[in-house]
Amino acid sequence: MTIYNQIYKSMLKLITSGSWKIGKQLPSENFLKQHYKVNRLTIRKALEILANENLIIKKKGSRAKVISRRPVPKVYFSTSLDDPVLKKKRWSMIVEFTKKRSTSSKRFLNENIFQIRRYFYDNETPSYIATGQVLIKSVPDLNEKVFNLQKFNNASLSEILTNKYSFKIHNQKITSNSVILTKEETDFFDAPKNSAGTKWVSFYFDINDHLLFIDTEISLKNINIELYNKDLLKNEKI
Repeated sequence: MTIYNQIYKSMLKLITSGSWKIGKQLPSENFLKQHYKVNRLTIRKALEILANENLIIKKKGSRAKVISRRPVPKVYFSTSLDDPVLKKKRWSMIVEFTKKRSTSSKRFLNENIFQIRRYFYDNETPSYIATGQVLIKSVPDLNEKVFNLQKFNNASLSEILTNKYSFKIHNQKITSNSVILTKEETDFFDAPKNSAGTKWVSFYFDINDHLLFIDTEISLKNINIELYNKDLLKNEKI
């Protein structure tokens, strides 16, 4: 067992036993590193596990606070478009890769972003349109060539950013609704004017609840959204 896991187990006992009470702040990171005789990074890794189990909450500039005594892994989302069988037949074409100042998202308002739009096909059948927004300062070396690499051509934006650029996703929020397709979208799907589609927007956050990137996807299909428990800090390789 790693040192930070040992410290996590020790802290977990303090929380579940009630020694660290709900609503109360934890000791400072400086105190904890001296108490456990380890460096600050080791303490932060232990705290990350507690936060990922919804036992504590930590905001930038303040000490962590106990919010529960019962570990509950965070809930994340997947959609029916993530089906691995479909992904084997999937490929994408990049139709926009631009640098711009964001005017659409309140969390990115007036920030410089990369905007990436891709058309996804299952074999030759149009599947969905994905539009991503990423802060330029978060990944200044992002470039269009990456999306055309065979390894990443059928990958989602989150898979590319976590595998290629080592983004650490801590939390994900999603919204979904029906929309009337634009002319670009009906042309892509070869659908009649004013056709309805499904739009879902995923927001990805880091450990400090800072928005990392946004991924918007539009499809003609009925999209089934499923919940699953997973530690997104342990990024899967693709």
